[in-house]
Amino acid sequence: MNKTTTCFSEEEIQEIEEFKDGTLAMSVDGEELVCFRILHDLIQQRIVITDLSRTELLKSYAQLKGVKDTFASLDFVDATILESIVGKFRRLILSELAKKVQTHQYSRRTANVGDPRGN
Repeated sequence: MNKTTTCFSEEEIQEIEEFKDGTLAMSVDGEELVCFRILHDLIQQRIVITDLSRTELLKSYAQLKGVKDTFASLDFVDATILESIVGKFRRLILSELAKKVQTHQYSRRTANVGDPRGN
């Protein structure tokens, strides 16, 4: 099991699978809804979070949060599990983005070693 798999409960994984199946080929404002597919693929270890770009991570989170907000606004829907999924995905993304920033800063510093201008 990977970090992403152990982060989510069985109930949350089931919810992600159901949303993934229910949103196949769905688009919102011309953008394909990919957040559940990406999250499901991370859990199933088909993709690795480090391979996703900053843009893909932020887009997935924004989509997931939008779906959660939509469902939470409906009186007849319990969005508790979805809220939990969003919170956990947010923490995963923030952790990964922090690593990407650190790696980028480190690579910029090491690339400048030996440059007398410090550029």
